[in-house]
Amino acid sequence: MSKTRKRQSPAGQQLKKEFPDIYAELVAGRIPSLKKALVKAGIMTKPTPVEKLLKAWGKANAAERDHFLTQIGANRTILDDHASTDETERRLIANGRYLLPHTVRQIEAIMKSRHLLPAQVMNEAGFPSEGRSLTRALAKNASLRLVVIAALDDWLRNQG
Repeated sequence: MSKTRKRQSPAGQQLKKEFPDIYAELVAGRIPSLKKALVKAGIMTKPTPVEKLLKAWGKANAAERDHFLTQIGANRTILDDHASTDETERRLIANGRYLLPHTVRQIEAIMKSRHLLPAQVMNEAGFPSEGRSLTRALAKNASLRLVVIAALDDWLRNQG
């Protein structure tokens, strides 16, 4: 039987069609990866250092961000003024025992950027056995204990 051909990504097909010389170098092994060949052809751009920094900043927690800011000698007064105006907006995370929609989005964004599960979030907040309740609260708007909501409020503040 003949060997089945691997499918090629749309970017690889575009490279083969529009830049056959660079594609030939890729196939010959002179260019080590498709991504580098796409950058050489101008189809794809390399991320700038600022883009890399923004990506890393989004994944960092509050302590890592503070450490970075002290390393570069950032002017914290401007950042603290901005944080104080947001403090009143961030204060209210729940209506009674139910998380507000912006709180759910904020928790999910932090979980996604730090690759956390609800059980890990609850463990960091001080409730190691409450992972399922947070999962239900995020997915189905289920109620949480008031103590858990207070702990989540503190956890969110620490995340920056």
